[in-house]
Amino acid sequence: MITFKAIIIPGNRRKDGTYPVHIRVTFHGKTRRLPTTLVCYPGDVTRTLKIKNPTILNRAEALIARMRDAVKDLSMFDLEGRDVDWVVSHIKDTLTKETFHLDFFQWSEGYLQCKTPSTRRAYTTALNTLERFLGRRELDINSISRSLLLEFMEKVDSEPVMHYDGKTGKIVPSKVAKIPKGASTRHLSKLEHLFNAAKDRYNDEDAGRILIPRSPFSKITKVYPGSNGQGNLGRELMQRIISWETDNQVMRTALDAFIVSFGLMGANMADLYNARPVKGTWVYNRQKTAPRRADKAEMRVDIPEQLHPFLERLQGTGGWWLNNLRGFACTKDNATARVNKTLRKWCEDNGVEVFTFYAARHTWASLARKEGIDKSTIDDCLGHRGSYQAADIYAEKAWELMQEANRKVLELFTW
Repeated sequence: MITFKAIIIPGNRRKDGTYPVHIRVTFHGKTRRLPTTLVCYPGDVTRTLKIKNPTILNRAEALIARMRDAVKDLSMFDLEGRDVDWVVSHIKDTLTKETFHLDFFQWSEGYLQCKTPSTRRAYTTALNTLERFLGRRELDINSISRSLLLEFMEKVDSEPVMHYDGKTGKIVPSKVAKIPKGASTRHLSKLEHLFNAAKDRYNDEDAGRILIPRSPFSKITKVYPGSNGQGNLGRELMQRIISWETDNQVMRTALDAFIVSFGLMGANMADLYNARPVKGTWVYNRQKTAPRRADKAEMRVDIPEQLHPFLERLQGTGGWWLNNLRGFACTKDNATARVNKTLRKWCEDNGVEVFTFYAARHTWASLARKEGIDKSTIDDCLGHRGSYQAADIYAEKAWELMQEANRKVLELFTW
């Protein structure tokens, strides 16, 4: 039997003359004393240090009632072989769960501080969308439920695309079509990652301390909206892009940038945009992953002869390798947006399903796989690290295999 009693410990008087109140827990003849926030003044206790103040006694009894509730469902089987320390630990964990609160927005913002700017932007967009749905920027993490998430998804999939209005300083609907069905899944995946990161931080399964018990995201069927213009274009369409001729300088620059990205093993816009003039082999560190990689995400790409005409057009004059690409906008992000806008126009003019600049990377990887190039080599060519096995961490990259893979892919086309 587990018993509780509010007590004053003899000789435990503080310098200010008060006595702290403890709850004595007894089990199998052994006792432990749990501290509380209650205190007694000299007039609240008898000469033998018994609590006589009714208000303090009532507050102590209320606390004891919560402790009794924490153990009331424990059966004899649950208590078999347990000692008083286990009982005290169980009570503490139960009471902690009752009082544990974590604001999801505050936790997420703090967690994202150590992430790269591009990663923070993606997750912040999801958090801002959740804020619009709730109408406030506060949400207790343990109040996130399946029903709330389903309502959130329905709302996102029914609203128009949102954008920042510089004149009003607010996020407002844009005058374009609604988001494709299932687009809310992208936001949900970001929120799920933040939720699971909080569980990893605050839950301790080994100690049996589960402060965030729910897993509402796992109960939702996610509907992905497709490649969103980032998927594999296929050999036929890629050949059409390579062979396309136009006098429109803006269109020419966008297509050239797309082809160069493809021919350099799916190089990202950020790396192309900031590249200095190079001949022979382009050695660089991928900006997207360098901050979180021990090898600084180093890449080496032999400049294929097939790309020379496209590179010459993009270089123009100036101190950067692809000066005309930099002329698209003042930042790499603006350059990506403008290239994508121009590619969308090309797709509309030619009756092709819309694709984005990132499709060059996916197309290269898909064609390389079809050519029988092994997955680990493709991962190296894309700057990935596979599943982070020991071999991935310690082995040198097989640069020659990577260059040979790129040659195989480019030889599929007529240049």
